[in-house]
Amino acid sequence: MRSYIKLIALMLFNLSMLGRAFVNINVYGTGLYLPYSIGVVGYIKNNIPIPDYNITGISGGAWCSLLYTQEDDMSNHDTIWDYSIGKEVSRICLHNDLRVFQNNVGKNMKLRYANKKPLNLDKICIVSTNVNKLYNMKNEKHSNFDNIDDLIDFCLCSSYIPYISGSTFSKKYKGSFYIDGEVKSTIHAESDKKNTIDINRFMWGRQFTRKELLYLDKDKSRELFTNGWEDTKNNKDKILDILKKYKSIS
Repeated sequence: MRSYIKLIALMLFNLSMLGRAFVNINVYGTGLYLPYSIGVVGYIKNNIPIPDYNITGISGGAWCSLLYTQEDDMSNHDTIWDYSIGKEVSRICLHNDLRVFQNNVGKNMKLRYANKKPLNLDKICIVSTNVNKLYNMKNEKHSNFDNIDDLIDFCLCSSYIPYISGSTFSKKYKGSFYIDGEVKSTIHAESDKKNTIDINRFMWGRQFTRKELLYLDKDKSRELFTNGWEDTKNNKDKILDILKKYKSIS
């Protein structure tokens, strides 16, 4: 009788696992189009619950991934700008202000989560380019972070542009040196593409102007965020089709 009960229990467990399939979310590099990708990720976070996922971020996508795992509400652009970049910052220029961006985001995000229990550290991976050997640069995907500060430190590596994000060529992390993961742009999640959501600024076919490559102010950032949010809302069924196919929506 006990063996029969155990067999039934095992069958029910396997069925429950089939009903909660695993989904990979990949967030690619963004440049100063970062608010658009945050809008995409924000809409998914707020409106399409995905209980079983792993999210992988590279470059600007690292910050999107961090927000996805740690925040309950990603609907307000100005709130995100203020607690990450800073209320006092209203404009970011590519060649002049990325050091301010790096310093502010690293400091502000650590302060934001200092007294909070970190969430979902087992569900996030970050990719950065290891430059210990310049003739053999390679992308590394890190996971299982020690704590939230450890995660933020590697996000800073993943989005570090040599001599622009700081005064040095690379950023040091646990004895190795890293730069922006997009330098060695390769697919950064070894996963079955069938159960994967790839997030980038071109995913919904939107066309962008070139000025966002050079500077970004708060108003333009808000517009990009709204575009990302609304484009994803308008294409919600495409996301749902992936999740329903793999029974990964709650």
